[in-house]
Amino acid sequence: MYKNLNATVLGVSGRQSELIELAMTYGFSGLDIDIVDLVKRTQRSEFDKAARYLLSSKMKVSGFETPIDLDSDDATFEKTLATLPATIEIAGKAGARAGFLRLPAATDRLPFHEYFDVLRKRVDRIAEIFGANKVMLGLYFSTAQENRENRQFKFIQDVEGFLAFFKACTNTSVGLVIDSFNWVVGGGTFEQLETIPGNRIAAVRLADTAVVPSVADATLKMRQLAGTSGVIDNVRIVSILSKAGYEGPITAFGHASNFGGMTRDSIVAKSQDSLDNVLAGAGLPTFTRRPDMITESTSPILEDIGLEA
Repeated sequence: MYKNLNATVLGVSGRQSELIELAMTYGFSGLDIDIVDLVKRTQRSEFDKAARYLLSSKMKVSGFETPIDLDSDDATFEKTLATLPATIEIAGKAGARAGFLRLPAATDRLPFHEYFDVLRKRVDRIAEIFGANKVMLGLYFSTAQENRENRQFKFIQDVEGFLAFFKACTNTSVGLVIDSFNWVVGGGTFEQLETIPGNRIAAVRLADTAVVPSVADATLKMRQLAGTSGVIDNVRIVSILSKAGYEGPITAFGHASNFGGMTRDSIVAKSQDSLDNVLAGAGLPTFTRRPDMITESTSPILEDIGLEA
């Protein structure tokens, strides 16, 4: 497994080059990218120029949010689906491991069983595009209130439904995003986790919480960095996934509200420490990296590897 940075979820913003520099400075081997931004850059010039920082840094592109809404009406879905091949082609060129796609927690469209079949067919169609570009489609679900408010019909809000949907998908490009917060809040067990092959896991997101809420009470702001409270056993989760053969990214997925008043560097450093502690606890190799370990000068790391800041 390798440490991966998702700057957006942590509330860290910046230009592509700045985020790459932060990731490299603090010992991350990969990062999640904004694929919509990369597509726009490519359209304005060419791919090699748009992705020059990514390509030159040798950072692993672990994933991106797939720009399509599974809960959209048929006309909107078909229109967006038609634009997806060009986007995923660019993701494939960038060497992206996976695109992430959230299953709706609730909907106004159809009752559960009818909606289940509609979305399964949609996911399999999307997965065909991903497979053609050698990119995984990583499904995830949410237990948070914010993602189901004012919807009539319940959909995927727990691990049982999540795994049932995954097993119903026919395309082998479909994988799972294992999020430790949603897994625990959604009633998942270690035994269920042990049944998932490592090669069908697209990404792993780690978080903690002060107390495990019910799905009815869960909110996004309850998400802490792994190890903050020790309520979620992230070490055991990572150990199980390692034994299953998972070798992909692990990402700190605490909510940005936990980092009020902190600098970008402090947030990323704290996230590194969180992941290092989990990896070490699971008996897996890791290495904590600090700016003073890279160079004694004050020049940016991107300049050290021949990139423009």
